[in-house]
This record gives sequence, structure tokens and C-alpha cells, in this order.
Amino acid sequence: MLSKRNRASELLAILPLLCAMSASASFGAADLQAQTTQSSTPDPLFLTATNSAANYLAVVNTRTKETDYVPTGGAGGASGNAGGVAVQGQLAAVINFGSSNVTIFVRQGNAMQPTQVIPTSSQPVSVAFGHNHLVVLGQTNAESFPVYGNTVSQSNDGVVGLLRADKTAGQIVTFDGGAVYSETSGDISELNLSTDGMSGLSGPSVPIPLPAAPNNNTPLGMVARGANVYVTIAHSDLEALVVNGQIVSMAEGPTPFQGSSGNLLHAPCWNALSGHFMFASDSPGKQVLRYLVSDSNVFFDKSGAAQLAGSPTDLAIQSGLLGVIDGGNGVTSDASLFDIDSEGELTLRFTVKIASPINGAAIIQ
Repeated sequence: MLSKRNRASELLAILPLLCAMSASASFGAADLQAQTTQSSTPDPLFLTATNSAANYLAVVNTRTKETDYVPTGGAGGASGNAGGVAVQGQLAAVINFGSSNVTIFVRQGNAMQPTQVIPTSSQPVSVAFGHNHLVVLGQTNAESFPVYGNTVSQSNDGVVGLLRADKTAGQIVTFDGGAVYSETSGDISELNLSTDGMSGLSGPSVPIPLPAAPNNNTPLGMVARGANVYVTIAHSDLEALVVNGQIVSMAEGPTPFQGSSGNLLHAPCWNALSGHFMFASDSPGKQVLRYLVSDSNVFFDKSGAAQLAGSPTDLAIQSGLLGVIDGGNGVTSDASLFDIDSEGELTLRFTVKIASPINGAAIIQ
């Protein structure tokens, strides 16, 4: 198992020299213990994936800015999705789109150590934890894997074909009622997800009725809390609150959201929650938007909660800290960390440059 600590500017030169692990690799307990980084008070770590041919998990210490690159043992290549990295407790899951598997990491001190590679039946684009399972959204199906402490089963206990299965899968999340996923060609669907040793995901996919055109263009990012699911209908410039399989509230984002030629100026793409604030990445606008949410409503609150150098994609929130990734200058990407105050205002802590088209965002405590 290889790990290399570098400045971000050296990553492109060093990645080809490192040997990626086999997708079928397993990791021994002795190796895991030997490479543990001890810390009496571990810092929150921001996680994203380099998404390159040899995929790496970029591990950013949110206090020191120090960045490690740990091979996943698989290949990247995902695009147009969110949830490429997910965390639960000391576990993290990272998609390897190009090799049709997911790498499981366990936090050890201020380091992340790979412990398993889980094969998937469809190229994965998004992962989430919930109901004692890891759920994986692939291009054509969704599947679930039981979680036992810090171990994920190598075999799925439920697999369901997607409603459209046209390779436009966007994101999957879990909520009190099961799991919900998006396909950008035009649907948001719910699935059953059992717990406590019962079978996992089961179908059929139950579509959530969308607004009539033109307000149904590109359902995409989502975040859930309790029974509530907050979903972007990105190219219609809308945020929607879904409860009990129905949209109960919608909020329009910044206007105008299209130019005179029809090009998108704004689009809320991916979501993250902090109390009654919801932050959304506006990829065309190169900014973060802020919304106010409740159990029954969603309201647009503020443009330019943060300005970014490139088009933001995924984002994550944990304990008053927001992490956002953006495409930077198209060659070097940005991972930015912001502190969130009690009024929902963002203060930039720092930005890390990563010489790769990064994918996924998560913060692990």
C-alpha cells in the first residue's frame, strides 16, 4: 500500500511513478496498523478523489492544510455526478468509475487507510451510507451492501435497475424512508431500503412526480435529513423539497438564469445542509448559493455566499465547516474550506490546489 505526501503542484509528476493497487487487492491488519498515524485529537479531514486513470483519495487536514494522496486501487473517470465520496463514522467509501468498484477506507489518526475494494455490477457514480448499508448508484442500477462496524460486505444484498437506465445517473442519498436517486434525463425515484439484517435495496423504482416543462429540466443533486429530501432541478434553476414522495415546496434561484442565447448563467447543482441553511453549488455562476429550509418549505436566500475560481461541483458540510470542490483553471482543481457562522455567512479558511479533475466531497471527523 503506497501513500505519498506532496505539494499539490508536484502531483502530476509523481502520480505516474506510483504503483496503483490491483482492483482485487485486500489489505492486511498488520499493514493497516503499521501505517496508522497517531493523534490524540484528530482533526476533521476533507476528502475528495483525483478521479484520474490511477485514482487517489486526496486527504486534506482542515487545520494544517497538509494533503496526502492515497491510492484507491482503481480508476476514476466519473463526471456529472455528486456523492463520489461518502463517510459514516470512521468509514469512507470512494467510487472507482473506470474499474467498477468502490474502495473502503478507515480513518486512523489523521490518515485514511484503504481496507477493502468492493466490486459493483455497474460503473459507480455516487455512494451513500444509511440504514446499516452502503448504497451505490451505478450507471444502470443501484445496489446495497450491508455494513458491519468498519467492514462492508463484499456482496450486495439488493440490486435494482434504474427507472431509465440511460447512463445519466446523478446522485443517490438515503433518508428515513429508504433511498432516492436522480437521473439527469428526467427523473427522481425512491427505493425501499431495509435495515437490521434484512435484505437491502428493493424495487421497483417509484418516480416522484416532477413539475411540467420547462420546470423539470435536469434533476440532479440532493441532500436528505430525516424524511425530507432537498433536490435540485438544475437547468430549471429550482430547488425542490420532497416529502412522502411528493414535491411540497419549490424555490427559484438567481434570475435571470439563462442568457439571451439560452446559455445557463446560474444553476443550483449540488446541495449540503447546515441547520436551517442549505448551500448549493452554482456551477455556471462559479459561486455558492444559500437557501433557507424547513420541514415544509425551501426559500432562496442569497447569491454569492462564496465566490470560486472555477465551476463548483460537489460540496459537503460537517460541524460548521463547508468544503467545496471546483474545476479551477481546467488543469488544476480547487478544494476550498469555509467556516459557517450562526448567520450562515461563510469565511474562507484556505484553498488547496490539486493537479487533477477532482470528484466527490466529504468531511470526516
